[in-house]
Amino acid sequence: MRTTIFILSTLFVLLTASPAHACLCGGTTVRKSFKEASAIFTGKFLRSEYRKGIKSQFEEMNAGYTGKKLDYEVLVYVFEADKWWKGAGTREVVLISDETRRRDGTGSVSDCGLGFEKGIDYLIYAYGEGDEFGTGACTLTKRVARAQKDFSILSKLARPVAAK
Repeated sequence: MRTTIFILSTLFVLLTASPAHACLCGGTTVRKSFKEASAIFTGKFLRSEYRKGIKSQFEEMNAGYTGKKLDYEVLVYVFEADKWWKGAGTREVVLISDETRRRDGTGSVSDCGLGFEKGIDYLIYAYGEGDEFGTGACTLTKRVARAQKDFSILSKLARPVAAK
């Protein structure tokens, strides 16, 4: 009886769990990140929200694999930027995450994502094209309070510009 309950419980967890993406990181430096990042800024985390109309690479691959086009939203993080070392220079910045939420209540998550705390200032190393930026656990993104070494090096690479 215990074996049956164990097998049924395991099957339930496997069949109802959301897909997750693995994250493997290599080391990086501030100088290397400065060269590779599309944008580098400081800003206060305002909120997270789900938005439609943003493509998720994972969801698009999933649709190709299953043959089903799923209706989904992508989790985004909204920041109020104050200084830019590289990039757009705008006041509001939206970072796109890998996390999705589907209409049927399922979705996908990534362990490469970062958790942001409302009202806290962050130094963001963002990657992407145009105005679609993302960041993750493999970047040097961190709280401003822990970024003094980064600021010291960044100040030698570029002069920060106030957000517009």
